[in-house]
Amino acid sequence: MTEQAAQPAVSAPAPRAASPRMVQLDGLRGIAAFMVVFYHMDIVYRIGGPFNRGYLFVDLFFLLSGFVLAVSTEKKLKAGIGAIEFTWVRYKRLLPLVAVGAGVAVVRAIIIGMADPLTLALWLVLDLAMIPSFTGMGPFYRYNGPQWTLFYELLANFLHAAVLHRVPTRWILVLAGVMALWLMHEVDIHGTDTMGVDAPTWTTWWTALPRVGWSYVLGVWIGRQYVAGRRGPALPWWLALALPVIGVMLVPLLPLSTIDGDLLFVVLFLPAMMWAIAMSAPPASLRPLLEWLGNFSLPLYCVHLTVLVWMSELLGRATWVWILALATALALAWFFSKVVSFASAPLPAKAKV
Repeated sequence: MTEQAAQPAVSAPAPRAASPRMVQLDGLRGIAAFMVVFYHMDIVYRIGGPFNRGYLFVDLFFLLSGFVLAVSTEKKLKAGIGAIEFTWVRYKRLLPLVAVGAGVAVVRAIIIGMADPLTLALWLVLDLAMIPSFTGMGPFYRYNGPQWTLFYELLANFLHAAVLHRVPTRWILVLAGVMALWLMHEVDIHGTDTMGVDAPTWTTWWTALPRVGWSYVLGVWIGRQYVAGRRGPALPWWLALALPVIGVMLVPLLPLSTIDGDLLFVVLFLPAMMWAIAMSAPPASLRPLLEWLGNFSLPLYCVHLTVLVWMSELLGRATWVWILALATALALAWFFSKVVSFASAPLPAKAKV
C-alpha cells in the first residue's frame, strides 16, 4: 500500500447551514413602521405627541435595507445575478405594497372626485410602474405619499447590484463618508432631514440621494462587518429594540436646532442602534411575534396615511376620530396581510463560469 493510499479519505466539507432569520430586524421594521404612523397622526390630527421627528425612521428603513441586502444577497450578486434581473425581482417583491397602497388611495380619489376617471386610471398605471410625478407640487407619487421610499429603495438596490457589491469594503466606508458630508449640506439647505417626500422636478430629483445614499451605503458596510464575523457586546434584546423609540422621543428635547438634531440622530445614533440590534438575541418564544410584526409593518406602512387623511376629511380631527382612524388603519393592514402575500421568492443562485 502506497503512502498516498494509506492516508484516510478526506470528505468534502458539509455545506454551511443557512443563517437563521434575524427576527430582531423584523421587530425593528415593525417598530419603525409604527413610529412613522404616529408621526403622520401628529401631522394630520395635530395631536402633539412625542413622535414629531418620526420622519427620521425613513432613514432607518434605508439603513436596514442596505444591511439586509449585504447579509443575505451580496454573495448571489457576486455569483452573477445581473443588475436588471435583480432589480426586476425586487420590483416584483415591492409591487404588492405599491398596489395595496395605491389601491386604497384610488378609492378615496374616486369618491372625493379628485380628477376625471381617465386621469385617475393613468395616474394609477404610473404609480404602479413606480414612475414619480415631476410636477414639483404635491406628493412624490400621485396617490400614496409613503411610496416614495420604495422608489429610492429600488434605485439603491439597482446600484447595489450594478456597482456597489464590487466595491471593496474599505471604500464602502469612504463612500458612506462622502454621502454623510453631502447629507449634511442638503439638510442644512432644506432645514430638516425630509428630502424626498415632495414631488421633484427634473432639476431637483437628486436632492434625496444623499439621504438614501448615506443610510443605505452605511447599512451595506455594517452588514459586511456582520458577515465577516465581527461581533460586539450585546444589549438585552428588549433594550436594543427600545432604543429607536427612546432616541426619536429624546431628539426634540435636546438643546439643538432641528438640523443638528436630525443629523445627530441619522449620522451617529442610527448606525450604533443598528449594530446594537444586530447583536441582540430575542428569545425563541418571540420569533413568531417578531416575524409577524415585520410582515404586518409592510401593509401598515402603505395604507395608513390614506386612511388617516380620508377620515380627517370625513369626520374632522377630534380625539375619537384619530383613535378610530388608527384602528381602521390597523384593521385594514391586518386584512391585507391575510389576503396578499408580501413574501419574496428566493433569489436564484448562479454559478460563476
